[in-house]
Amino acid sequence: RDSDGREGRGDSAKRSLFAPEPLAEASPGAGVSRQAVYLHFGDRNGLLLALVHHMDETLDLGASLAHVQAAPTGAELLERGMRLNTEFWTAVGPVARVLWAAEDDDEALAVAWRDRMELRKMAFGMMVRQLADLSELAAEWTVEEAAALLYAVAHFDTWRELTRELHWTDDHYVDAMTRLLCRSLLAA
Repeated sequence: RDSDGREGRGDSAKRSLFAPEPLAEASPGAGVSRQAVYLHFGDRNGLLLALVHHMDETLDLGASLAHVQAAPTGAELLERGMRLNTEFWTAVGPVARVLWAAEDDDEALAVAWRDRMELRKMAFGMMVRQLADLSELAAEWTVEEAAALLYAVAHFDTWRELTRELHWTDDHYVDAMTRLLCRSLLAA
């Protein structure tokens, strides 16, 4: 809302984007024609996927993942991964909260959430394969099991509980999660 208490165009667009209404009803509130939205994105699913992909580009996620992968040791790889995890969730938290909360009730939001989770699974799988290539993955773990564990431990709801509900700082989160993952996944 602006200083006069009126809803601004950006606020209306954000509210409309996440509302479970047809895109045709949301587009006027965003200040664009229905035809322009459908021509560019196809449907609400396409619009939401474009939004989350744009967020990745804006946050330069590719360069951040490359920094994680450039770690010379398994411990540093896990530390960099957890640092990226908390920085990323902090940056996308408001959108992630909406996508996660509506996953069971809104198909378009669920599609966007699952798209992001598949990207995370792939990234964590690459990290664990790198641990294995460095001969640092503990022998009791398969790459698939370790990647699944890493994905679950670093998931949004775990991060949110620790940082928002239990008030962990980013540094505390990174230190504690790195210790946990090093003790769990790395060879002694």
